[in-house]
Amino acid sequence: VVEVGTSICKNVGEVKAELVALTQPVEEREEETITQRVMGQDDAVRRSLDILARSVTNLTAAHRSAHAIGPRGVLFFAGPTGVGKTELAKALTELVFGDSGAYTRFDMSEFAEEGSAARLIGAPPGYIGFDAGGELTNAIRERAFSLILFDEIEKAHSLILDKFLQILEDGRLTDGRGGTVVFTEAILVFTSNLGIYRKTEDGRREQVIKPPPEMDRDEAEGLVLEEIKRFFIEDLGRPELRNRFGNNIIVFDFIDREAGDRILTLLLKNVERRIEREYRAKLVLAPGVREQLAEIALADLSNGGRGIGTMVEQALVNPLARKLVGEAPGPGEQLTVTGLRRDGPLFELECE
Repeated sequence: VVEVGTSICKNVGEVKAELVALTQPVEEREEETITQRVMGQDDAVRRSLDILARSVTNLTAAHRSAHAIGPRGVLFFAGPTGVGKTELAKALTELVFGDSGAYTRFDMSEFAEEGSAARLIGAPPGYIGFDAGGELTNAIRERAFSLILFDEIEKAHSLILDKFLQILEDGRLTDGRGGTVVFTEAILVFTSNLGIYRKTEDGRREQVIKPPPEMDRDEAEGLVLEEIKRFFIEDLGRPELRNRFGNNIIVFDFIDREAGDRILTLLLKNVERRIEREYRAKLVLAPGVREQLAEIALADLSNGGRGIGTMVEQALVNPLARKLVGEAPGPGEQLTVTGLRRDGPLFELECE
């Protein structure tokens, strides 16, 4: 454990570089920095880096007893869908551990049933699968030095959430075989959509938190934090679990038009790079086409970056693929998209 803990401190320089990047204008930041991967979320990135700074300098829970133990870092990401919560978790994995493979994700909607706890920590003696162990406990045993993401934590069964009390407080968990699994070298990230939507009387999902200018950021954050508190206290009856997260709950912003346009630019560059890699050809979009794509992809930002990607696929990638099936460019050639038009539910490209 000491050896692993020492190695994480080597990443202090990387965390410092990310903190410095946050002080620079957006257009001057390096492409590889986290804020260029998770656009429009500078506040969430900054707060996450503060928590990681405690982690890599071994100051996590420094204000508590010298004997206090727990995970190396804990973050709780709340906010709308498609705004970069999962992407930030992946970026932090590479930053701290230097390896994207040090990342394990659990979709907590798969653990909504009481009996699904056996999947996480392993079946007790006498039950089928006892020798196999649990998915979570096995992941930590195989790679203690890693980031574990628990996606949409509110969808897990309440008895499963009780397991996190032991992990967050003591940094350890007893598995189905009676063995102890240690989480003291792991960073745990929880995500949640609590407070963003509510169910109406007719069963529909209604968005409660609105993007600016309909609702300012402070009001939105306050409502989300209040709903998270209500969920743990009233719905679960576990105020102590909410207390374990402390001030590590980070509320993400909605994607605004400026951040959306930056995301669009990144996605279009990705398409250009793919054409270069697959065909050794150059893809060029006329300025008017770029403007059309912006109007289409940024018309509705309620689904965040994921929604922008969906519209880029529909309006550019799909018709481009049809063009390439008919006639692909040769190495060194240039494919210029001069026009974009809608044909019913489909889009068509004009190319030369």
